[in-house]
Amino acid sequence: MKKRILYSMFFSMLMFFSSVGALAVSKSIENNTMIKDSSIPFNDIIDDVGWYTSLALDGNGYPHISYYDYSNGDLKYAFWTGSSWNFEIVDSSENVGRYTAIALDDANNPHISYYDYGNGNLKYATKTGGSWDITSVDSLGDVGLYTSIALDSEGYPHISYCDYTKKALKYAFWNGQTWDKSVVDNSGDICVFEYFGDTTSIAIDSQDYPHISYCDYGNYNLKYVFWTGSSWSSEVVDEEGEVGHYSSLVLDENDNPQIGYDYLTKGSALKFDLKYATKTGGNWNIETVDSEGDIRKWISLKLDSNSFPHISYYDYTEGSLKYCFYNDESWVFDTVESEGSTGCFNSLSLDSDNKPCISYYDWGSKALKYAALNADNWDIQTLEIDTNTDFLDQEQNYCCGYANGVFEDDPVAQSFIPSYSVLTRVELMIVKRYNPKGFTVSIRDDLEEEDLISVYLNADEIAEDMSWKNFDFPDIEVTPDQTYYIVCTSEGTEEYNMFWWYYGIYDSYPNGCGWIQTSRWKVLTASGFPEMDLGFKTFGLDTSIPSPPSISGPDSGNIGVTYDYEIASEDNDGDEISYYVDWGDGDYLTFGPFPSGSSSTVSHAWSRQGTYNIKAKAFDVHGAESDWTELSVSMPKSKPYINTPFLQILENLLQNHPHLFPLLQKILQRL
Repeated sequence: MKKRILYSMFFSMLMFFSSVGALAVSKSIENNTMIKDSSIPFNDIIDDVGWYTSLALDGNGYPHISYYDYSNGDLKYAFWTGSSWNFEIVDSSENVGRYTAIALDDANNPHISYYDYGNGNLKYATKTGGSWDITSVDSLGDVGLYTSIALDSEGYPHISYCDYTKKALKYAFWNGQTWDKSVVDNSGDICVFEYFGDTTSIAIDSQDYPHISYCDYGNYNLKYVFWTGSSWSSEVVDEEGEVGHYSSLVLDENDNPQIGYDYLTKGSALKFDLKYATKTGGNWNIETVDSEGDIRKWISLKLDSNSFPHISYYDYTEGSLKYCFYNDESWVFDTVESEGSTGCFNSLSLDSDNKPCISYYDWGSKALKYAALNADNWDIQTLEIDTNTDFLDQEQNYCCGYANGVFEDDPVAQSFIPSYSVLTRVELMIVKRYNPKGFTVSIRDDLEEEDLISVYLNADEIAEDMSWKNFDFPDIEVTPDQTYYIVCTSEGTEEYNMFWWYYGIYDSYPNGCGWIQTSRWKVLTASGFPEMDLGFKTFGLDTSIPSPPSISGPDSGNIGVTYDYEIASEDNDGDEISYYVDWGDGDYLTFGPFPSGSSSTVSHAWSRQGTYNIKAKAFDVHGAESDWTELSVSMPKSKPYINTPFLQILENLLQNHPHLFPLLQKILQRL
């Protein structure tokens, strides 16, 4: 992964992190006599999904969304089938998917541009015939930030993007045989900071010529360029103050450009206003749309069938997703959602009735969301939430500078009292020294009883520097206000090879205490260190865990043949349930949500002979996960060769209509 020196770092960090909050919390720890490290930072773990959303509606008005999974560094794609949401990983190579942009062709196939952070490349993915075709479009230098994509009348993609190395605006398009790439503007600092909003926005006119809006950060201008057929023509749209961040460009029916963007003022405090520029008759008309509060960011502009503008944007003052439109007399404003800090990375589309639909990221729940205006109310859905998006419950994060060894024959424990009904994971303040073998964390409701759940990590998964280490086990239901124990044991701890668990003193966690087992379990004490509590955090959810899903379907068959499997689970709280299915051959599927107790059918075909374990688990809207359910499937046969015209016609009919004649389907599957 590249390292960059960010100029004017304070200003850049202020703009980004003040709007969405710090990504991690650091604390210093005093030097301890058993190790030489001092003032070592340790960070909270952050898991989230739904950054850089981009939305397009297909011919049926169904939404398609590209977005970045921050937790795993993947480019993802979600789409509505008419009855449920489907989710796919498009690209999972090293840290890809930032600055995504999506467009759909006439056949509703998705085309996605995005940034490969791991390699510093501009990438492009398109899906045809059920599979993704991924291409590195530009790899010269560090390129591909702030992408925007549009399709011409032939369905060919055009992409605007930033060259971080040259601080330039670039443009690439597919001519039917190869990618043509060019530098559009390198006259100033076009791409200075990551996260700062030096976005590009592209639109294609009636002659298939590209138009691009962007921020010239070096001159603090909003700029606009367009292709005349022989050269690029450039204009400064707005140069009053510092303008042009988060620009969003559209063309009206006469190819006149319209741009939404923000305007930075520096009075007693930094302040961003929402502005709107239109060009008619060769002149730019500029107005301030929203100046209430402090900061407006992540702006998305669309025109309705009457060429009236609609804008979605993030209001930092309220921490909310806002929407406004012009009704031929004035601007009308609406708050879409205001709980927590929500509305980042928003993307707007309008359906055939000019109703707005918005994809966006909810910073509070770290989730991908989708909102659609239904009559006078916003229908808001959480589409994907990282299953590690739980809540801190109990913690003891004070460290007096000393640690207790976790030896092979002397387990150590910390008691706690949960307030949530589901325990999802724990974090421990531990460190490894030299070469121990492994570390086990278990949960018990009685120190003398069996483990309720446990997780084992190899020593190489634990840091040699003091840090919070996450131990993620299958979710378990617990009883709030009852005492439980985090029990730690180790392997291969002898002489200097050991693990250390740091602690606080003076009853720093009043709802429990540290324990150690020698000949029996006893409260952990040391001379001069009364009331010791070990460093820990527990995380949980206030919900119930869905039941392990049932999997119904054939356990053997032929390769190349598609088989149906019915999956169902129940949630005691009646929450809707989604499913994760691993087919055992490298393919997986995430789909839902569905009502609790209802069954859903998914299909899959294996391409190679062998025995596969289908694994499925359910998770509710809060992220509570069930245990895995497995079904072993054998594919010993090749796809049968059907050598009569009648059977060939019958097979084609059943492949095109897989839910017709289920008895005949089963007979053919066993041939």
